[in-house]
Amino acid sequence: MNYTNFLYIFLLSLLLIGNGCKKKNNNNNELPPLTFEGRNTIGCKINGVPWVPKGVFGGAVALYPTSGGYFETAFFPGVHILIETNSPDGYITLFCRNYSGVGYLQPGMYLLNKTTGEIHFGTGQIHNYGFYNFNGKSYFTDDLHVGWIEILKSDSINKIISGRFEFEGYNSTDGKVYKITEGRFDYKNH
Repeated sequence: MNYTNFLYIFLLSLLLIGNGCKKKNNNNNELPPLTFEGRNTIGCKINGVPWVPKGVFGGAVALYPTSGGYFETAFFPGVHILIETNSPDGYITLFCRNYSGVGYLQPGMYLLNKTTGEIHFGTGQIHNYGFYNFNGKSYFTDDLHVGWIEILKSDSINKIISGRFEFEGYNSTDGKVYKITEGRFDYKNH
C-alpha cells in the first residue's frame, strides 16, 4: 500500500468515525418545534436558556418527561388542561381552567394573571397558572407575575392539545423571578 492510499483510507476512517460519534441532538440546546400532532413534547427558555424535560429515571423511579393533556375533576365542571413535566433540573406545570364549565377549551389566548399559590384542588381558588419548581422551591404566576397560554389546536376527538406559553414564576420567600419564554407544547392525553 502506498502512502497516498494509506492517507486516503486514514482520512476516510476519521471522517466515518467522526460521523458515527456525533451525538444525536437531545434538545439540550434546541427547543422542540411547534407541532400539532400529539407528539407529547414541551420546551421553553428559562431565563433565556433552552430547557426540555428529560424525565426522572433510576431505581424504582420512572417519571416520563411529560404527562397530562385534557383534565377533568369533580371540583369544577368542564374539561381543562393540565400539562406536567419531569426532569432532574426542575419541572414545569401549566393549568388552564375551562371557566365556562362546558365541554373542551377552545383555541385562544388564556391569561395567567391571578394568584393561586400552592395548589390544593377542592379549595375553589384554582385559576389558570404557570408553575416552575427548581431546587425544591416553587415559582408561581400571580396577579403581578403574569403570563399566558395560547391554545392553537384543541382536538377533543383525538385528544390533542397544542400551543404556546410564557410566564413569570415568583417565589415570595426568596423573592426570585424566573422568566419562562418561547414555550411550546404538543400533547396527546397519556
